[in-house]
Amino acid sequence: MTEDASPPRTDPRQPGEASSIPAQFNVGPIDAREIPDAVAIFLEAFHDSAAYVYGEPPRPDAMIDVWSFARSVEPDAFLAARDGAGAIVGYEFLTSSVGALRSVALRRLVPLRWLWRAVSGQYGIVWAHAFRLFANKFSFVRSAGDYRTKGDAQLLNIATAARVRGRGVAGMLVGAGLTYLRSRGVAELRLEVRPDNLPALTVYQHAGFKEVGRTKDAGGEWIVMTARP
Repeated sequence: MTEDASPPRTDPRQPGEASSIPAQFNVGPIDAREIPDAVAIFLEAFHDSAAYVYGEPPRPDAMIDVWSFARSVEPDAFLAARDGAGAIVGYEFLTSSVGALRSVALRRLVPLRWLWRAVSGQYGIVWAHAFRLFANKFSFVRSAGDYRTKGDAQLLNIATAARVRGRGVAGMLVGAGLTYLRSRGVAELRLEVRPDNLPALTVYQHAGFKEVGRTKDAGGEWIVMTARP
């Protein structure tokens, strides 16, 4: 998962993912009612970066709004991993087209709604820190087309609950995401991961991702990886 709280980068810190799919977990499209549970996993996995932008404790409202919108645009691209009791233990946030997702957001004028909620204090944004977030976003927009050969599909975010790390859940999510994109005829999926995130690199490499280049933002270097679903 990434370094900021609503990021377009991917940096899941799963220690020692198992190679086999655990029978006690299942993956499928997330339900709208489950979005807050996915955001709770995000805040657990990336508490420090979320608190940097949204205060302590970080409010979930901004992520719930943005993720709910993304799910409404492409429901099958937002996946949840569930345990035997049906509880969310991980999620993966994909898009088959970054450009299409952005176009729908602009057409529906949802950025204006988010901006109003932000400036009215509903998101708890720490504005002095939010400008660095904006710089990271701008850096991503500039580099999002680099190293691509086809399309603009992106793995935007992924994380698993602490209690299931090391049990193959992240690998299960990545595999399911690739299967979904293959069904959509997507030829290439891109992601970015920090070079020191060795557990995530292992998961991605096992799923068929290959390093194609490197990019940077205000937080440091990212490895750019692509896979062909």
